[in-house]
Amino acid sequence: MKTITFTCETITPMFLSGADGQTPELRPPSIKGALRFWWRAMNGHLSLKELKERESEIFGGTEGSGRSKLLIRAKILNHSTGIEMLVPHKSFMKQVAFKANQTTFEIKLSLTQKLDYFDEIQMQSLFIITATLGGFGKRSRRGMGSVTIIEPQQIQPSSLEGILPHLKNFSPYFVNDGKKIYHNFSGSLQEYASIRQIQISQFDSENMYKILRKISDRTHQFHQEDTRSYEASIGNARGGRFASPIYVSIIKDSLKPIITTLNTAPNDKHKRNVSGLLQEDFKNSILN
Repeated sequence: MKTITFTCETITPMFLSGADGQTPELRPPSIKGALRFWWRAMNGHLSLKELKERESEIFGGTEGSGRSKLLIRAKILNHSTGIEMLVPHKSFMKQVAFKANQTTFEIKLSLTQKLDYFDEIQMQSLFIITATLGGFGKRSRRGMGSVTIIEPQQIQPSSLEGILPHLKNFSPYFVNDGKKIYHNFSGSLQEYASIRQIQISQFDSENMYKILRKISDRTHQFHQEDTRSYEASIGNARGGRFASPIYVSIIKDSLKPIITTLNTAPNDKHKRNVSGLLQEDFKNSILN
């Protein structure tokens, strides 16, 4: 059983908590949930039946697959906690969080059984993609909980060219055209959150809070201007929760937003109001 160890540092406040929902705590189930999400997102070419079977085999499930083949251990190495704004444009929404740039933690991943479609190389790539495109904890789709891998050194990509090989470890249908990575599968993507595009801002910032405020302000602005289309296209928490298909994270390289566009599959109530143009305008308002 091979074990891979990653040491990470927070880039933005990380709102991960224990059983009480308030006290900051790093728990393996939270890490596993994020890994599971991004594994599924990279496998949009699979049929829903095949996706579920493989996912259950790797991460564990209730129907015959037994225990997870992927074991996760998590440990805080150094940390600082404090009150942070969960939603920057709403200053009253505050909560205790692991502080940015002041918290390091260790993640150990072990694979108990090598599978034809998931081995140690893919296990490593999965964590790298999760740490690069996503984050951990609340509001991770809006830049919170972003992290950088500090050990092994120079393993985390900061460009589309660096990201692409890790994606191709899961699907051959990812293509980099120089401006974005996109999924060119000729079939129909299943209605789950699979990756369609990845873009990185051409502009950087020295101030992490400035980026988070920009993301939060743009979210509020677009919601106010066209609530109906926004909730169908960018996410809503009312009348049946629809998690945003626009996933905004932050990478360490000069502090840049990185945006992943996922397959948009709202509930029936919102389907007729989905606007691809609104999604593009929202992303461009953050990237540019």
